Amino acid sequence: MQEAYALHEGAFGTAIVLEASANLVSHAHSETQLALWLGGARACAHVGTETVPYSESVALGVNAFEAHDMVRLDDSGSSLFIVFMIKKDWLDELSQAKERSFRFPSPRVPIGDALRRSCWRVLDLMISAGGGREQIDNEVERLLEAAIAASTTGGDATAVASGIGVTLDHRLRAAIAHMRAHVSEKTTIDEIAAKVGLSRAHFFALFRDQLHTTPQVFWSGVRVEEAMRRVSEGGELTDVALDLGFSAPGNFSRFFKEHTGISPSIFKRATRAPSPVTVTGIPREGQSS
Repeated sequence: MQEAYALHEGAFGTAIVLEASANLVSHAHSETQLALWLGGARACAHVGTETVPYSESVALGVNAFEAHDMVRLDDSGSSLFIVFMIKKDWLDELSQAKERSFRFPSPRVPIGDALRRSCWRVLDLMISAGGGREQIDNEVERLLEAAIAASTTGGDATAVASGIGVTLDHRLRAAIAHMRAHVSEKTTIDEIAAKVGLSRAHFFALFRDQLHTTPQVFWSGVRVEEAMRRVSEGGELTDVALDLGFSAPGNFSRFFKEHTGISPSIFKRATRAPSPVTVTGIPREGQSS
């Protein structure tokens, strides 16, 4: 089945409605992520040692850099999701304005009536093209506040606060800077560790202890991040693939889809579309096919 989805770029980051017809490998993002299952094939996610079963009453909340996957539990068709990729600077501003932390203490986010209503309002605005960017942004802010509040209820407030504003080891910061600066080059994790004066074991320990992920997962996230940026700016897919060190466009397309759930060609069409693609793929009234 061909994926069909709506995409909205806002001040908070990106909201995507997508159909996933294959599993996602373990991956991480520099953004915080909230994913709600809308229907279709059942699926679950793994975050560390915890399994989160998507359902009408449970969503997934993942903090920046936390590794997670998506596994479809049956072959009854595609799984439909709405996913919010939330930028760090936006969350930081919201945290300062509200004078409280905005971090998921648990990846399991209960979906109550308020969160469900907010989700459907966002969906309606996105797929009907009936709302402007500011209106959608305001509704997304309400949705995210409701989600984090639901996740925090009953959680350990001390643990939540302690995860905010951690100063990364200077060698870890240097390694991340090196990854970003050399994202187009072929390199190994051992070479990156050596660049910042760390053994392989110490390098892995720093990523585990401070970012709760592995260097490989983070490195893949950096490459996906750069790929999404270049594709959204109109880069030719073959050029992007070769620039990022892939031997063939097909390898790049498979890598992109394994980490985002969508193909780079469909992502490119959606980011350049004058109005959102409908979830069903059927044009709205008055819109040509």
